Amino acid sequence: MTTQEPSGTEESSQEISEESPAESARRPPARSAPTAFTRVKKRARRIQRAISRWARDYPTPFFIVTLLGLDALLNVRYPSDEAPLWFFVPSLDVIVLLAALAIAGYLRWKVPVAVRVALAAALVFVRLLRLADGVQEHYFSEQFNLYSDLALVPELFRFVHSALPFGLFVLAMLGAALALAGVSLGSYYGLLHLERYLRKRRQVYIATGSLAALYVVSASTGHDHLYDEYFDGALAASVVPRLEHEAKFLYNIYSEKGEHSKVMAQAERRLRQLPTNLIKLGKKNVYLILVESYGTSVFSWDKLSQPSKPVFDRFQADVERAGFSIVSGTLDSPTYGGRSWLAHSTLATGIRITNQLEYELVCSRRPKVLARFFRDAGYQTVLVQPGTTRAWPKGELYDFEKKYYLWNFDYAGPSYAWATMPDQYVLDFIRRREPVSQTRPLFIQYVLVSSHAPWSDLPPVIDNWDAITNGAIYKRANNRHFPIQWPHFENAQDAYIQSIIYDFEVLRQYITRWIKDDSLVILLGDHQPVSDVAGNSDSWGVPVHVLSRDKELLKPFEARGYVPGVRPPLEGAHAGLETFLGDFLTDFSTWDVQESLN
Repeated sequence: MTTQEPSGTEESSQEISEESPAESARRPPARSAPTAFTRVKKRARRIQRAISRWARDYPTPFFIVTLLGLDALLNVRYPSDEAPLWFFVPSLDVIVLLAALAIAGYLRWKVPVAVRVALAAALVFVRLLRLADGVQEHYFSEQFNLYSDLALVPELFRFVHSALPFGLFVLAMLGAALALAGVSLGSYYGLLHLERYLRKRRQVYIATGSLAALYVVSASTGHDHLYDEYFDGALAASVVPRLEHEAKFLYNIYSEKGEHSKVMAQAERRLRQLPTNLIKLGKKNVYLILVESYGTSVFSWDKLSQPSKPVFDRFQADVERAGFSIVSGTLDSPTYGGRSWLAHSTLATGIRITNQLEYELVCSRRPKVLARFFRDAGYQTVLVQPGTTRAWPKGELYDFEKKYYLWNFDYAGPSYAWATMPDQYVLDFIRRREPVSQTRPLFIQYVLVSSHAPWSDLPPVIDNWDAITNGAIYKRANNRHFPIQWPHFENAQDAYIQSIIYDFEVLRQYITRWIKDDSLVILLGDHQPVSDVAGNSDSWGVPVHVLSRDKELLKPFEARGYVPGVRPPLEGAHAGLETFLGDFLTDFSTWDVQESLN
């Protein structure tokens, strides 16, 4: 075996290792390749230096741009409706800020960095609050509440995820993060430029003249009275009253909770004064089927009522041919455009629940609910809610014996935007899993999801129900896709009404094929769709359809103003959804039997 001589590389290493410490210190360190972060950092610094140079060379144009940017930052109400270019109207808050900076410049005071950072953070906070208000007002017709609604922000991201393809969703989230970073940096450096600009008296005069010119333009052009709340005279309204409202709410939170607790206690007392044995139902099965986003606009607005008329006519004709009678009414939901859980909890408790704070309180109080009354009357109670996709402790409020959530359905097909599975699959799965019992009557509450926003994807109706099995058939089905453009839904009206048509075609087949006895069937909307889809309807009404082969079960509803047929009455005032529980207990219970049972 031969040995190899040491390589030249090893000799070089030997020589380097013998370099003296002094020589090593004099030798410049090796330069590593720049990382992506380093390159971005350098580019950001170059941009910053360029902007500083422009601000120095062209101070007044830069001031005008900064002024308009701050006005827009505080004023924009997107996605709420706004007058064109109104957000460049001088904001009261910006005027006060400029005056403070001008005074500081006159007195030769330099604004501390910490104060500038705090002001920039306040501007960003106002921007986010305005955005939250815009979303809440546009979709739910009410103002955002920091205390109760902040915890719901993750649900917004979940909804956006369901409304957009995954790649577009990721890009949207990256864009939102970059926009937030840009607004934050822009606010900080904009304040720095304003501070420097207003140190010179001549430039203070220019700033005053610019604001005066903007004021004159705003005063002379006027605005639509629809946007009065955005203005204070010819100036944009200050954000201070909005922040004051939040502060007062937080300060009075305990009294707010106390007032809501009194309302809940009164509702509970009213229910305790009613008969509750449900003896007049005659142990008939009861199906309560909630149809998501099903509002009276389906019947009141031609753009929705005309395409849906044939399916409702066929629905009524076929259920009557199968021996059912049908009456319809209207109830007012406590919510508009979304937040279905407020309507569901109102229906279950008999307490009108209009916001997240009231919902949290009723969940902690756990009053006696609709399902509990049925259970006490000898019914087996079942909740069917495929839209529940994760553990839901608040679901215990509804007090059902059996619950079917997403993971209980053995579903092997695709999801449809927000809807986890088709409503036809849900109805078919439960009819096979929960057959009519000979010992205990059934009370089943379905919460259907195929008509949930954003309505971008819709399954077909499978005429052969036996072929549905585990739902794998939907992978090969002729599914429909609608190009919905979120966040505005003006182009979603066709997709929305097609989802309602789908649900009522499915319900027509389900009721006529699979309900063979004298069961009581109640079909109920939970709220109107968003205003873009509802034709900007100011009604909070939802249709209620009650069906049975036993006409005696429909008489109490007729006595309360329900009318024969599938079309609900639309004119006049309507009772709230919270009245349903008390009315139902009263109409189907008696004192005499209950007292004898006690």
